[in-house]
Amino acid sequence: MTTKTVGWGLIGTGKIADDRILPGINAFTGNKLVAVVSREQSRADLFAKKFGAQHAYTNYADMLANPDVHVVAIHTPNDKHAEEAIAAARAGKHVFCDKPMATTVADAERIVRECEKAGVKLGVNFHNRFMPCFIEMKRIIDSGEIGQVMLAQLEASPGARPGGTLSSWRVDPKSAGLGTSNSIGVHVFDILRYLLSDEITEVTSLFDTPRNVMEQIALSIFRFGKGAMAQLTVHEIAPYPHNDIVIQGSKGRITGHGLTRSRAGGVMEVLTADGKTRTQEFPATNAHAACVAAFSTMVRDNLPVTPSGIDGLRSVQLTEAMAKSAWDKVTVRLAS
Repeated sequence: MTTKTVGWGLIGTGKIADDRILPGINAFTGNKLVAVVSREQSRADLFAKKFGAQHAYTNYADMLANPDVHVVAIHTPNDKHAEEAIAAARAGKHVFCDKPMATTVADAERIVRECEKAGVKLGVNFHNRFMPCFIEMKRIIDSGEIGQVMLAQLEASPGARPGGTLSSWRVDPKSAGLGTSNSIGVHVFDILRYLLSDEITEVTSLFDTPRNVMEQIALSIFRFGKGAMAQLTVHEIAPYPHNDIVIQGSKGRITGHGLTRSRAGGVMEVLTADGKTRTQEFPATNAHAACVAAFSTMVRDNLPVTPSGIDGLRSVQLTEAMAKSAWDKVTVRLAS
């Protein structure tokens, strides 16, 4: 382990950066927030003062020229990620990118390729992987306690958005790529890959809106390489959140009530082969901060990154397949 100070710069001063990412950067011993970038100087100045950054920029190229910045956190509209991540990599900076990593597979592949070429680390903000409930679910699945996983059912929803619709850049197909699927869905799509240690090979999806209109309901069926199937619904239109997960194994079952989003707590029930049930409560957790801390450790100690750029690429491959399935009314196979 080294005690080297790791300098961070952040592009994008939205709500998540304000509430979760910047506090998470500052909470990790050894991190130093060097710079923030916003389109407006007044907002950059405000965030720099609030979080103790030394510099406030309106042009990320100026930040990338700062030798004290070692890591760039990207929290801008989805279509900006590729340009910013590639520029950071070419400047020799490690990249911590918000999800989705890109809006197209081609751009996601470019990010991975450029980070590999530059020899910098690339991490993605799939913070659900750091929720204690999912860490425990994975431990149970990997232990074989519930046998071979055959079926997963999952729903994720924050409840209806204010005014009943998505807002800001998230309603623009060019900026957002997709609606609910990119807003909240990618987290739970990734968490199934994490839990099952497997890749999705086939997808069938339905959206509530036509092509290039941001969906607020996405219903999908996934088939995994080892044979498990999954049914997922993500939405931002029903008035009340419903965030449950069921994992059916050949010997038992895991049920999580209220656990598929990190901002609220819930209960996990494990039904085992002897017919007995045990329960465990999991309070709400700051999974964003845990994800930032994990990436900070990987940079500081030069460790392999997870969730990685490949995880980000797999996610974009999946959502692109989901959109094709929903819009063209076909089942889409993904390369394994």
